[in-house]
Amino acid sequence: MMISTKGRYALATLIDIADHYDGVTPVSIKEISDRLGISLKYLEQIIALMVKGGFLRSVRGARGGYLFTTSTKNIKVGDILDAAEGTLAPVDCVKSGIVCDKSASCPTFPLYKEIDDAIYNVVNKYTLDDLVQESHPAVTDKS
Repeated sequence: MMISTKGRYALATLIDIADHYDGVTPVSIKEISDRLGISLKYLEQIIALMVKGGFLRSVRGARGGYLFTTSTKNIKVGDILDAAEGTLAPVDCVKSGIVCDKSASCPTFPLYKEIDDAIYNVVNKYTLDDLVQESHPAVTDKS
């Protein structure tokens, strides 16, 4: 399993929006593009996936941009990566909704299933809010 550029940029984009989101004012895609150094055209594709995934909604107009549809505390990293990547499953046979005729007799199926479970246990342990908080380590008082 390898997280692609699209997955990494999706996480970076949502963290950036969270960092610049006041709960009311839409965050401009142009500003996100400038801050992250991601081309506007590529960022539009990534944001479209995040809208489709239900994390963002768009606001049109001169002061338009993107708003979260829910709290960053409710957005799991695994869900973001699934929306960006399609799935993190190591092989097709462990994807949800995929039935393989050979899985019952396949000697490697349990291994692939365990890998899939381990991946999702890790990425779903974190929320977008966890990543945002991690990007702003607490300042320790030196007095």
